[in-house]
Amino acid sequence: MPRKLILTEKQVAFVMANKSMGGSWIAKELGVNQAALYQWGTNNRVSLKRDKSLNKRNRLKTSICSWPKGYKRYKNFIVERDGLRCHYCDKLMKYDEAQIDHKVPRVRGGTDAPHNLVLACALCNNIKGSSCYECPEFRNAIK
Repeated sequence: MPRKLILTEKQVAFVMANKSMGGSWIAKELGVNQAALYQWGTNNRVSLKRDKSLNKRNRLKTSICSWPKGYKRYKNFIVERDGLRCHYCDKLMKYDEAQIDHKVPRVRGGTDAPHNLVLACALCNNIKGSSCYECPEFRNAIK
C-alpha cells in the first residue's frame, strides 16, 4: 500500500479543478506518486477518472461527422434531404435505384460526413468512379 499522501490546500484545489483530466496526469503535474493520489481520491470520495469526452479521437469523430460509421444505413435521411433525384444528372429515381455517392471520394481524402454524401443514379456513379465532382473528365462525361 502506498504511503499516505498529504496535499496542501493549493494542491487539493488543483486536483478538484482538474479531476476530469485523470489521476495519472494530475500525479505527473503535482510530482506525486500516482498510486498514493488514487488512494487519496478514494479516501476523500473524489473520482479521478479521465473524462472520455476529452479524448482527441472522440472529439474528432463528433466534429467531422454527425452520423456514425455505416453511412449506408442513413439512406432515408439522404433521400429526405435531397429527394430521389440524381445529384449529377437530375434524373428522378426509384428508392431501390438510388445509390449513395461521395462527392469527394474516400480515396481522395473525402469523408463519410453528411455534406459529402449525395444520391446518384447507377450510370453517373459508375462514370464518376473515384474521380471527384469537379474533375473535368467526369463533368465532360456527364454532359
